[in-house]
Amino acid sequence: MGFVMVESIKSKVWKFEYNFFICKMSLYEISDGILETHVTWEDIESDLQQKLGTNATFGANKKATNISDMKGFMSRIALIEPDWQNVEEGKDLPEKFALKISSQLALVVVSKIMNFEGGEGFTEEKLKHLSKMTRECHNREVEVYKLLQKFNHPDVPYTKVYSLKSFESENDLKGYMAIDFVSNIHSLLMFQPIKADDLFALVRGIATFSALGETLTPEETSFALGPDYFEMVYEQFMNKTELTKKFEGFRKKFGGDHPEKVEKLIATFFHYLSLVKKYTKISELLGFKLVLNHGDLWQSNVIHSLNKDGSLKLEAMIDWQTVSRASPGVDLSRLLLGCLSDRRNRGSDILKCYHETFTKVYGKELFSFQELQDYYCMYAPMMAILLLPDIDSFIDSAKVSEEEKEEAREVAYKKVVATMDDILDMHDYNMQRWPEFMKNGPI
Repeated sequence: MGFVMVESIKSKVWKFEYNFFICKMSLYEISDGILETHVTWEDIESDLQQKLGTNATFGANKKATNISDMKGFMSRIALIEPDWQNVEEGKDLPEKFALKISSQLALVVVSKIMNFEGGEGFTEEKLKHLSKMTRECHNREVEVYKLLQKFNHPDVPYTKVYSLKSFESENDLKGYMAIDFVSNIHSLLMFQPIKADDLFALVRGIATFSALGETLTPEETSFALGPDYFEMVYEQFMNKTELTKKFEGFRKKFGGDHPEKVEKLIATFFHYLSLVKKYTKISELLGFKLVLNHGDLWQSNVIHSLNKDGSLKLEAMIDWQTVSRASPGVDLSRLLLGCLSDRRNRGSDILKCYHETFTKVYGKELFSFQELQDYYCMYAPMMAILLLPDIDSFIDSAKVSEEEKEEAREVAYKKVVATMDDILDMHDYNMQRWPEFMKNGPI
């Protein structure tokens, strides 16, 4: 009896020490797991043995290669080559797969690229604050992949899933997804534009996803962020101090050639920042329809391959961590401002594609084409605040030659100048179309 009591006490002490140790660790600290994360080879091997129904083991020549480069800001992605041993007869196991590990290590790097805290990146206090959000984002993406498997719609391509591991508590450091590896990827950097004809598949994909989302119950989509999307983004990543610094850098870059335009644009940006809380209630105030949005559609969150004629082929939509129930203007403004190469001539075609696809999949018109245009005009200035000031930073950090960077800067410069004109025009339209909403101040 005494022996049992001693062992029980030892067990409780060990559990306390283990939990204390875990609490002292964090998602933003380097560990000794795969790609310096907390996820180990043993974790993945035992998990896949269960999920794939096998007793085969990873061999001594197993390999993990970092393929993360600017593909998402809240994870590290490894190409895993297991070197399977003792595979059962007739068992078909993946020779390689992608392992997306939720981690703040990537966020540390990106915060420096985006010049937070004077280029030093997020402070430890900030990273601790963001740890909860990191876990929530990962678990949200896990839930989306379950929906994608349920929908299994050909116009919403996604990568085959081998295993989904959610964070189970605030101290859990091991959240990951084991998914199929797409080998023929044609990578695009965030500042590289996409032709309209190559963007239609992606537009149909997100419109289809949004329309299918309307068939779900509120409980089935309870994991999604709400219409406070921009409120959350600005609170967590873009406070007034940081934005003021970014706008100052923007002023130095473009103010010399376009002083009046830049000053007017920055004043316009601050005007929209005063409206953030109104955007959270935009459905109540303006009657805007809310649907599921990807929330972070840009070049690196989409997997493309190349067709023989050099055009892009959509292979998968990835990084669903910020799926939100908001106006379609969120995804559309991100696509048109950040991806489309010829926005002025082909922007209307993209909006029509979204509207026609959504209406066809949903079975009836949830919003008119004019309403969709209004959604875009209302959200484009908000999205421009997030996109325009950081283009140079992403070009500077790209792993390409200096010659390619200089060429990208020239293209980006022209695009930003054109976007400034368009944002100012849309602002004038919004002021006339929604005068009461556009007034500064509280709701």
